Amino acid sequence: MKTPVPTCLQKGFTLIELLITCAVLLILFGIGIPGFGSIIDSNQQVAAINQFSTSLAHARYYAVTNNRHVILCPSTDLQTCTGGMDWEYGVISFLDDNRNRLRDANEEVIAINQAIDRSIDIQTSIGRKKIHYWPSGSAPGSNVTFRFCTDSSNVKRKALIISNSGRVRLSENLPDGSEITCN
Repeated sequence: MKTPVPTCLQKGFTLIELLITCAVLLILFGIGIPGFGSIIDSNQQVAAINQFSTSLAHARYYAVTNNRHVILCPSTDLQTCTGGMDWEYGVISFLDDNRNRLRDANEEVIAINQAIDRSIDIQTSIGRKKIHYWPSGSAPGSNVTFRFCTDSSNVKRKALIISNSGRVRLSENLPDGSEITCN
């Protein structure tokens, strides 16, 4: 009696199975990758908001604890105020001993914050090119709104609003309740 010859089971994929698997993976990556872009943009926006609110809190804290006038302003060279309404290139805080709202040679810079990411635009409302903290912690003048804008249409625009008392709050709308717009 002959012993049966064992049949070998072939292991592997057929060409059709491989093509179907590749097609499914391409569809999943096509759907998933744009979502990652929105997550990255959202995280960059949150990081910019956190860094900026930290700069505001530090300037206010320094003014109160040291009984001094502190100015926070946008700066491209991180030494002098640029005077514009775009804050995304960098921010400096300095002591304003003579209260002229300009950084003079003898006035100390107390903090320098470089931009985190150039894809986030930080724009202020008209009329407030600098934030002046008094020793009481107040920031007199009109309330100021800082808009944080990205190029991504999938990321909700946010704003930091500073009241005259110097307090900061985060909002998804402008103070009048309207949608945040960017220039």
